[in-house]
Amino acid sequence: MSSITLVSETQAPAPTPDLLREANHRISNHLALLTAMVRSQISGIDKGPELLSRTEAKEMLVAATGKLVSVSRLHHRLSEQSHVESIYLSEYLVDLCASLVSSLDLSERVYFVHKWKADCRLSPEQAQYLGLLINEVMINALKHAHPTGLPVQLEICCERHTDGRVTIVIGDDGVGLPEVNIGPGGVGLKLIRTLAKSLDAELRVESDSLGLTMILTLPASVDAVKCLSVVGS
Repeated sequence: MSSITLVSETQAPAPTPDLLREANHRISNHLALLTAMVRSQISGIDKGPELLSRTEAKEMLVAATGKLVSVSRLHHRLSEQSHVESIYLSEYLVDLCASLVSSLDLSERVYFVHKWKADCRLSPEQAQYLGLLINEVMINALKHAHPTGLPVQLEICCERHTDGRVTIVIGDDGVGLPEVNIGPGGVGLKLIRTLAKSLDAELRVESDSLGLTMILTLPASVDAVKCLSVVGS
């Protein structure tokens, strides 16, 4: 007669009520932010043409999916540790950009180049706004950077100033925007400006024939950010 050996698996300790409460609070806040952003896009649609083309409808769904991917990757990173007060900016953004390209099937349409002169630790709340902002910049670049349909290169640079401020530069290699559009802009640029404001960050938009660049400067207080110089950069 064969015998069956039961092997008990070691179970991870159950999360404490405080950790569960914190996780639920974060999820609630992130979902509320996503809802507000989608409502903003709906408002933009109401002001647009009566009928949307298949391409325009697909672009809207890709933008919405990108927002979900952004928040999902953040929660995945937070779930890897029992309690997280801050996360590394470089690790999160590299992971996020790769996930956006993979999840949205954009490998032939966009690619990212990362250049880090400094690394920082951001709070999960700051990371969520920055991740959503990166997604909006990417969607904007896909729409406008190359009207002929060429793949878009997005370069993300990060540097730390001596006064503790952190500047993140996100630029594409496209044709830039007409000067008239550098102001308030369409729904995409308005969302980017709103997200930057939520970070209490200064946003500068530069555009020329070599592309569109977003220069985001986070205040020194965000240097709870504990910036670390990157060796060899």
